[in-house]
Amino acid sequence: MQNLNNHHNSQVCSKCIYDEFTPSITFNSDGVCNYCLMIEQLVEEYGTGMQKGQDIFNDILKKIKHDGRNKKYDCVIGVSGGTDSSYMLHKIKEWGLRPLAVHYDNTWNSAIASQNIAIMLTELDIDLYTHVVNNSEADSIFKAFF
Repeated sequence: MQNLNNHHNSQVCSKCIYDEFTPSITFNSDGVCNYCLMIEQLVEEYGTGMQKGQDIFNDILKKIKHDGRNKKYDCVIGVSGGTDSSYMLHKIKEWGLRPLAVHYDNTWNSAIASQNIAIMLTELDIDLYTHVVNNSEADSIFKAFF
């Protein structure tokens, strides 16, 4: 663990909280880190938080709906039972999409995750496909990587 006293006099990005101890960080002549510059580039390219970005996103939604017409589902979403996938389920319905939820069950689910999946999908009227793996086979594969 690095001594926190070393951070007291370190260079810190002029826009964020990253300092010179952040892995792979560089600073430009204005003291802005490469991570902030990357975010600025992405915001410019994709219009995040601007009308340009909303227009791009709306075009993507239109294409999904168009390509999915006359089909039961127009998209697939992975669900874990956690906050992020649960929120995305709400957003997908809000955007007017017809998702098929997919869950990869490695048999390590917590009871609360399984309960969250069931509640979310029932409340939002979304179908679920669950792929259950053979636990001993999966464990053997994981062990092979170690």
